[in-house]
Amino acid sequence: MPAEPAKLARNSLVVGLATVLSRLLGFARDMLIARMLGAGPVADAFLVAFRLPNLMRRVLGEGGLNAPFVPVYLDLRTMEGAQAARRFVGEAFAWLALGVGAATGLGLLLAPWLVLAIAGGFHDAPQTLAMATAYTRIALPFLAFTTLASLLAAVLNSEGRFLVAALAPSLLNLVLIAALIVALTTGMPSVQGAALIAAAVSLGGALHLLMIIVALWYGNMPLVRPRLSWSPAMTRLLRLGGPALLAASTSQLVLLVSTQIASVQPGAVSWLYYADRVFQLPLGFVAVAMGVVLLPAIAVCETSGDAAGRRDMINRALVLGLALAIPAAVALGWLAEPIISVLFERGRFTEIDRIRTAAAMQAFAAGLPFAVIAKVFAQVYFARQTPRLPLYAGLAALGVAILAGRLSVLPMPATNAAAAATLAFVTQACVLGSFLARDGLWRPRLPLLRPILSVLAASVLMVAALAALMPWLEEALSTRSALLWRVAALLTLCCAGGLVYAAAGRMLGAFRLRELSRLGKPI
Repeated sequence: MPAEPAKLARNSLVVGLATVLSRLLGFARDMLIARMLGAGPVADAFLVAFRLPNLMRRVLGEGGLNAPFVPVYLDLRTMEGAQAARRFVGEAFAWLALGVGAATGLGLLLAPWLVLAIAGGFHDAPQTLAMATAYTRIALPFLAFTTLASLLAAVLNSEGRFLVAALAPSLLNLVLIAALIVALTTGMPSVQGAALIAAAVSLGGALHLLMIIVALWYGNMPLVRPRLSWSPAMTRLLRLGGPALLAASTSQLVLLVSTQIASVQPGAVSWLYYADRVFQLPLGFVAVAMGVVLLPAIAVCETSGDAAGRRDMINRALVLGLALAIPAAVALGWLAEPIISVLFERGRFTEIDRIRTAAAMQAFAAGLPFAVIAKVFAQVYFARQTPRLPLYAGLAALGVAILAGRLSVLPMPATNAAAAATLAFVTQACVLGSFLARDGLWRPRLPLLRPILSVLAASVLMVAALAALMPWLEEALSTRSALLWRVAALLTLCCAGGLVYAAAGRMLGAFRLRELSRLGKPI
């Protein structure tokens, strides 16, 4: 059964931890990419080619397809029974397979234009454009595999089975890590190594689909029987699907705009990518978990007409999300250089790469709480099967990102691109909040202000502790030290900061574990 409101914290933790595992494997992957490719033309070419598959993996594999699918599936199962819901899944799978197959074939033909749409600056770098085009064609089949896997994962999420669907995207990182190890240990040239990694992307997508199919089989859920028929439920899915997917993918589309902004300077795409990878760890833990778990829970409230339950659940989700997002944003900003240095500064990744990447990550960090707020707010409209307003908010955010990129004056395209993304997240959260207030679905309340102010105060105390500890660990963090010592020093900083924040937050009343486990009750 779908998650009840009282289970929101537990299920969010399950999805969040699975997502963090994928992100940690992604860090290991990116450390190897940085070592093999650095931040030069080959790295820029591969990372642009990887941007589109990675975008689809994040949007679809981490719950984006839930937005249009879950409410329709749950309504159909409730009103017409499980057999009708299974027929609907078969229809959706067949038509989606047909559509993504055609789109993948078209993408193979139009690969050079896809690359220029993501990184227009490559127009003046024909060699980089040629490499990016080749890598894009090798990696594109991933899109078909992961889209179909995401539809079946949405079935698992609809039934309250979140773990396997959240773990499956990690397979891509495991396959990529294996390919990178092969490339590094055999001394493969960077151009050929990037081609091998691109091939591993497509293999990872195939394994992702296979894992979800196995989960359905062993979960005593009948396997999908594709059928090219068209029911009224498919009409609803089509009507909701386009706007919902566009709205759910806003944060990733903003990153595409950011890549376009950064592509005017050699190396800037790589700096932006590595900064985004670190930014995605807390964003994945908080925002993705909130979105995947909150949607079915709010959908149940909407189906039962429980408006008070919906409002209280939003309040609890905001308190939980911001209690995690605010200190994470502060820590990312304060520890940007040591984090980037320990993770990436080796091999072809140089000191200037570290400085530029850390600056971009600091710009990203400021937008983290707003990205979480926007994710929570959007679930209300997705659950109500009215994705039009989240789409409008997403388009406004994209417009702000494009405008900010054009008006940027700093001579650092990667930092400008990350700052544009942050402004977009702020815009999206504010627009969605104003829509909710206008429609009477949710309003900010004074009781919410107290825990948020306590979170801010606890975060300040955390920074004070980090500032006091930093001089003692500065030598261990430097590139002169062994990697093991550097990792240990960074972990010491992170753990110490986390402990100080947890103690201060508990003392100041920022959060109470008993309250967080009872998210269905009023604040």
